[in-house]
Amino acid sequence: MKKTLFIFLLATPLWAEPAPQTPSPHDFIRGLELEGGAFLAGKDKRGAQFVRLQTRYLDPDVNAFVGLVATFSRFNERLRLGEPPELTTSFLISNWGAAFGIIRGRHLFEVDLMGVSLGSRLAFGPAIAGEHGIGKSFKIFHRTAGDFFTGDTIVDSDQGLLWNPWENVGFSVGYRVFASKHMSRNGPRVGLRLRFENPKIPFLFPSLG
Repeated sequence: MKKTLFIFLLATPLWAEPAPQTPSPHDFIRGLELEGGAFLAGKDKRGAQFVRLQTRYLDPDVNAFVGLVATFSRFNERLRLGEPPELTTSFLISNWGAAFGIIRGRHLFEVDLMGVSLGSRLAFGPAIAGEHGIGKSFKIFHRTAGDFFTGDTIVDSDQGLLWNPWENVGFSVGYRVFASKHMSRNGPRVGLRLRFENPKIPFLFPSLG
């Protein structure tokens, strides 16, 4: 009896059906995009720096994607939010959340559902974004976020022209509007964008199973 059971346990994996495999044409296309740059903020042109990290899972059957997005902007002069005694100041403002979008031909449309933090203050900070191809190497881009802090709202709108001389590298120029009731940090901006498809980074792109 024991011998029969031992043989059965050894043979069972041979009889089991193989795990279903997703056909390669239907795999998600994973994208990783990094962008960094600087802009002249406000009348005094004190300057600021920004970094954006975004991941995308694109379904090629419907050309729709989901992903994660995070942006960090550091200003050389403190941002001011609210009024005394509730005044909050900080050099850094951060947005993070989920991105949902579609691609139709040369056009990309995206909605970001994000939170935002400035100092110890937290708020809801949704955004809409888009990219529109012009010719082979140029795109118009835009991203507008509303940071809805209690008692004060920041409008953050970034738009301009992106030039891709290489497949994975792009240079951007444009203008960024960053303003609220108590401050105005608008100014021209420049940036460098790096984009990769199906990167081998397991902690950002775990197996879909």
